[in-house]
Order: sequence, then C-alpha cells, then structure tokens
Amino acid sequence: MKPRILISRSPESSGLYEAAVEKAGGEAMSFHCPDPEMDFDGLILAGGGDVDPSEFQEPNLGSRDIDGPRDKVELYLVNRCIYENKPILGICRGHQVVNIALGGNIYQDMNERLVEMHAQSADGKSKLHPVKVGVMTMLDTLYGGEMVVNSSHHQAIHKFGQGLYRTAWDENGVVEAMQHVSLPIWTVQFHPEQVTEEDGAADGQKVFDFFLEQCRKYCGD
Repeated sequence: MKPRILISRSPESSGLYEAAVEKAGGEAMSFHCPDPEMDFDGLILAGGGDVDPSEFQEPNLGSRDIDGPRDKVELYLVNRCIYENKPILGICRGHQVVNIALGGNIYQDMNERLVEMHAQSADGKSKLHPVKVGVMTMLDTLYGGEMVVNSSHHQAIHKFGQGLYRTAWDENGVVEAMQHVSLPIWTVQFHPEQVTEEDGAADGQKVFDFFLEQCRKYCGD
C-alpha cells in the first residue's frame, strides 16, 4: 500500500509537489486548508505566503500575503504529527511553519542585500546558490557536505524551535534546512520540487524519495 501523503499548499500551487510524491511512490492528497482530522501517513507543508506574526507573538514587521486559516490548520497539523509520531517535511513556508509551531520565530523581512540573493529574479526564476551541509544529517546523506539550492523567500529562521537544529546554511548564515533531534521532522528553505541536476542544482527528487522511505517505516509498510 502506498503511503498517503497529505500536502498542505497554497490555492495556486502548480502540482509539482504532487508529482514528486507520486514519483517517489506515494499517494498525494493535496489541499489548501485540508481537514486537519483526515487520515494520512506523512505531512508535507508546501510553500506560500507568510505566517501571521501574531502566531509567534510579534507585530507585523514586513510579513505579507498572510493566510490566517491556513496558518491555523498547519500549526495544528504539526502538533498532531508530533503527538502521533508522523513524519513531516516542511518546504519554504513550511520550513518556517514547523519552526514557529515548535516555539521558534523568524526574521520577518531580511535586509535588502540578503533578499536580493534569495528572492526570485525579475523573470520569475528562483536564484541558485551554494550552501554548506551539516555532517550526519539528512542532506549530508543525500548530497554530501555542499550543495547548490534554489531560493525564493524574504524571511528566514531566527530563533530555533524546540528540538530543531540547522542542517544547511549559506555563506551569510541564513538557515537553509533543519531537522529535529529525535522526531521524524525535516525542513528546507529551498524548493526541491522545482529543480534537478540539469538545472545546475542538487536533484530535489532525492528529498522526496528520502521522505517517502521514512513514511513507509513509520506507517509500517
């Protein structure tokens, strides 16, 4: 039986997450604001707009494109997965949602120089840049000590949530990935669903293959 992967996404999502899950051997169940009580084996929190800063007890200092109902559903889903020991993969916005759910916070708007390095280019394409990878981490297992990733964000991890630690970072220290010390939680700031080695970046499908392997272990298949 294929692991059932719940994908919580923005309304305008392009279908790349679903394709990556299915290529990795999973059944993609993809929704904007999914029913938080539905049955699934693993959770992917996809990209999208910013989290309402009230969720981490701050005034709005540059957050935009806020989707309050989605925030509530995803924060609940993270806590449900922790309670039920279900694997989580956070991507871009999802990377930040996981951190906030575990008590961390974010830089609401990076300084202009960093945004220029990490935001989309004028033609809408994500920028590529190298990152360092921590040893004995998920990304180290898949890619080794360095990799090239894509970026499209203006916010970044500030204080880490409980149990989370960085597993990849750029030359300025911007956190590009995290995982949990004991729970099946992995997050990336970049977009693995968008790139292959042909794009000049690390093959993002490996992240989904790894995640589905973990979901099989946890759901008993």
